[in-house]
Amino acid sequence: MSDLKNDPLNLSEEEKKKIPSQIPARKKIIEILGKIETRQAFTDKVLENELKDFSGADKSLITEVVYGVMRWMYRLDWFLQHLYVGRFEDLIPDVRNNLRSSLYQLMYLDRVPPYAVLNEAVEIAKNQFNQKTANLVNAILRNYLRQQKKLEYMEMQLDVVDRMAVHYSHPRWLVQRWIEYWGIDEVTQMLKKNNQRPRLYIRVNHLKATQRQVVDVLEEHQVPYEIHSDFPEFIWIKDFARFRELNLLKEGWVSVQDVSTGLPVKLLQPQPGEMVLDMCAAPGGKAGYIGEVMHNRGFLLCVDRHVHRSRMLKDNLRRWGVEHACVVNADATQLPIKQQFDKILLDAPCSGLGVLGKRADLKWKRTEQDIQNMQQLQLQLLDVAAAHLKPGGAIVYSTCTIEPEENEVVVEKFLEKHPEFELASLLEYVPIQYLWDAKHLRTFPHKHEMDGTFAVRLEKKH
Repeated sequence: MSDLKNDPLNLSEEEKKKIPSQIPARKKIIEILGKIETRQAFTDKVLENELKDFSGADKSLITEVVYGVMRWMYRLDWFLQHLYVGRFEDLIPDVRNNLRSSLYQLMYLDRVPPYAVLNEAVEIAKNQFNQKTANLVNAILRNYLRQQKKLEYMEMQLDVVDRMAVHYSHPRWLVQRWIEYWGIDEVTQMLKKNNQRPRLYIRVNHLKATQRQVVDVLEEHQVPYEIHSDFPEFIWIKDFARFRELNLLKEGWVSVQDVSTGLPVKLLQPQPGEMVLDMCAAPGGKAGYIGEVMHNRGFLLCVDRHVHRSRMLKDNLRRWGVEHACVVNADATQLPIKQQFDKILLDAPCSGLGVLGKRADLKWKRTEQDIQNMQQLQLQLLDVAAAHLKPGGAIVYSTCTIEPEENEVVVEKFLEKHPEFELASLLEYVPIQYLWDAKHLRTFPHKHEMDGTFAVRLEKKH
């Protein structure tokens, strides 16, 4: 890590030739990070749009570094703030992101030698701005290599909340909040898990294929996999790049879905011939699963308020062979129908703080106020669901967050207002290890190898 023999500004021509240039990829990394930061754009969507002209090693590097910077931004910025004389956040965004991406490579990757990382960072700064900026970038990154041990020692001297926030790169307010709920040991495991690459699962769509057919294709093409022990329709794909080369998604045989997304459907227990409503349905993973379980018999109404997401939902359902579904582009808080349903799934908009392993950018976009704002919307949606449910029917309320204010507190407030509802026991629907207690489902990434989620089944009395 501390190879300082080579001056990145004065390498010999012979030495430069030995270093494969990654400058185009590095420039693209800085550009992508800027778009995520200034446009509040989602990392996966920006990467999807920006990587069309890249392949192989460059594509892998861009993906690795962009996701790495998003995961570790708080820690990277803490180190850089100590290396820069001035306010780091006042630097031009492209300079900040050049430093962040370079420091990420120095701290977490070892494929490219440090002098090569420095050389490219300096070249980019000089070409994009001027020699003064290049000198600044050079000085900061060199100081990191000289002072790495000292900075790590300073990090360990912070008080416990600050140390956990910096070391595991999560917002301080969130670490403080989680410690109050779950305790230091539990939160330490949660933070570690959020910074690891998440497992990616597919769900077999039995309207189009059997598990055996899917497994045969995976084995034929030597794609390593593992069938989930409790939910065998879900298969962990260990090499997703190789999997994407297959036609399984295009043919509708499978969908990319976390195991946690199947649990609300298992609680809902939709039956063939029933009237079922999915209130916030796009992109459609749960709707597709509901359609499959109903064997295309009955009626499934899927609602989403975003036009482009509704189109995507319609396309997905068509590809999966769900033929008894109708997609309506509407705001679920003002449903344009009077129909009542046997079952309603409300997978509510939420803070998303249970999926930070997959959506690292959410760490930096969410605030405590967002949680309170979400609660008001969630209660409003539950009121609408209650008005559209037949007596004897069931609402499954689910989120992809672990925040009690969006989960148990919402359910408690709803039940206070709606005495005609009661919480059902979930013991008959899913294995007990996924339940917080008999009536509340709660999953954690570090405990269950799936996203952090919550769900309950609310039954309307006859």
